[in-house]
Amino acid sequence: MKKIDLETARRRSWAALRAHVKTLARKHRNYRIVTIRDRIIPPAQFNLSDDYDATVECLRALKVAALTPAKRRERRFVHIDFTPIRRISLAGAVVLAAEIDRWRHTKRAKMRPRDIDFWDPEVKRRLRSLGFFELLGVDYSPYDPDAYDEDNVTLLPLISGQRLDREELYRLLTNIMGAVAKVLRQDPRVYGALTEAVYNSITHAYPEGMPCEFPPLRNGWWATAGWSPKEEVIKFWVYDQGVGIPATLPRSRYWEQARTLLAKTPIVGNNLGDASRMIQAALEVDRTSLDGGHGKGLQDVIAPVQDLARGQVRILSGKGSIIHTGGKTTAHVDRALHLGGTLIEWTIPVVFASE
Repeated sequence: MKKIDLETARRRSWAALRAHVKTLARKHRNYRIVTIRDRIIPPAQFNLSDDYDATVECLRALKVAALTPAKRRERRFVHIDFTPIRRISLAGAVVLAAEIDRWRHTKRAKMRPRDIDFWDPEVKRRLRSLGFFELLGVDYSPYDPDAYDEDNVTLLPLISGQRLDREELYRLLTNIMGAVAKVLRQDPRVYGALTEAVYNSITHAYPEGMPCEFPPLRNGWWATAGWSPKEEVIKFWVYDQGVGIPATLPRSRYWEQARTLLAKTPIVGNNLGDASRMIQAALEVDRTSLDGGHGKGLQDVIAPVQDLARGQVRILSGKGSIIHTGGKTTAHVDRALHLGGTLIEWTIPVVFASE
C-alpha cells in the first residue's frame, strides 16, 4: 500500500471538505424558498349590479391567490387593498365578507387589515356593521365622526353555518324587526324563504361528485339583513359558495321537465347553456311539482314578494341572474364570469301595522 505523507493527506482532506461545502451550497440554492406577494386591487365601485365584471374579477383574483395550493418551495402572501374602494354595495359586501371568511377558515390564517385609516369612511362603516372585523379577529370599533351611511342603512352582523340553524335565522329576523320598530308588521313567509334558501344551500349547492373550482366550506352559508328608511324597505341576503343552480339542475330529478320548459322558451342561441334561463326553469319546475321535498323549493324563496308590487327577489347563481317581482320574472341577465356561488336577495317594502 502506497504511503501518503501528512501534507498530502491534509490537502486531500481540505479538497474533499471544499467539494462537500460546494455540494451543500448548490443544494441550498436549488431548494431555497421563493416568496410571492400578491396584491389584490378591487374596483372603486364594488357592486354586483353596476360593475359586476370588475367586482367578480376581483373576487376571483382573491380566490386564485389565497386558495390555490402553493407550489413546492413557494411561500405566498396575499393582500387585498381596500383603499381604492369608494363605494361598496350591500350585496357586494356580503359576498366579499363570505370569501374572507372562507379564506380564513381554509388556510387557518391569522388576518389583519392594512392601512385602515386610509379606507373610505363609508366602506369602513358598512364593513364594520357587517361584522367584517370580527371575521378577521380584529377589535376595531372606534368612534369615527366621518363614518356615515349615505343611504342611512342599518346592517346586521353576518351569520353563517354549515347546517340549518333555525334559531339563528329566527334571531336574524327578530333582530331586524327590532331594529326597524315594533310597530312594523311583516309577512311571516319571509322566515320560510330564509329557511328554504339555507336548506337549498346545504342540500344542493355542494353536490357529491361535482367538485368546486376552489375548496369550499362544505355546506357553508352566510346570511344577513338590512333596513333602509330612505327606501322604506328591508333587505335579506343568503349566500353560498356552491356550484350554482344552472350546474345542479341537470342532475336533479326534474331535469326532463326543465328541458321541456327550456325547449319552449324562445331564446337566441343554445338555451341549455343559458344560465339565467336555467334559473328560471328551476323556478318553474318548483311551481309545477307536487312532491318538492322540503317546502316548495324556490317557490318558498319567492313567496314573500308574490303579492307585493314593490317587493322583489334577485337570484344570482353561477353566470346567470333573474329578478322576480310581483309574481313574475321581470329581468334576466347572463354574464361571462361565474359568481362563485348563489346569492339570493330579498327586497321587502315595510308594512306599517294598523292601530
